Amino acid sequence: MVTSGLPRHCVPRNDGVELGIIMTEVIIATEGDIPRILEIEHEAFSPPWTHGALLAEIYNEDSFFALAVLQGEVVGFCILRRMADEGELLQIAVDPMYRRRGLADKLVIAALDWAKAQGLHSVFLEVRVSATPAAALYEKHGFESMGQRKDYYTDPTEDAVLMRKGLVARG
Repeated sequence: MVTSGLPRHCVPRNDGVELGIIMTEVIIATEGDIPRILEIEHEAFSPPWTHGALLAEIYNEDSFFALAVLQGEVVGFCILRRMADEGELLQIAVDPMYRRRGLADKLVIAALDWAKAQGLHSVFLEVRVSATPAAALYEKHGFESMGQRKDYYTDPTEDAVLMRKGLVARG
C-alpha cells in the first residue's frame, strides 16, 4: 500500500466535511476496503473495474487511492495515478445515497493536494459527455476542456471530454 509516508488516517486535507452532525474523513484505501469499493464501483461505472484492477492500484507506487468515510463506512473513493510529471484522475465515485454532500469535492481536493506534493505539473481526466455534474465539479477545481475522445466509453458508447488542470507544485 502506498501512503507517501502518511498513516492510513492522515492524508492531505483530512479536515472533514460537515454533513449535519457527521464528519467525513479522507483516508488511504487498503485491500480490505475493496469489497465496499466494488459495490460503489458497480453503482457508478459501466463497465466497472475488477477486483484485480482495484487491487493493483492500491499497491501501485505511483497511485493515490483514497476513500471518503462517514461514521466508519466507505461512501466514496478516488484514484489518481502519477505518470512522469503528470497525473491522471482515473476514477472518482460516491455511493448514490451520499451524493450532493460535498464528498466528491473533498476527494478531488485530496487528490490534487497529493499531486502537488508529488511535484506534478498537471492532472488530466476523461469524463462522459453526459456527466454534466461531474464536469461541473472538475471545472470548479480549475480543470479545462481540451477536446473530446470519440466513442471513448462503452456500455453505453459515448464520447469523453478530455480535461486538464495545471498545477503549481509545492516548494
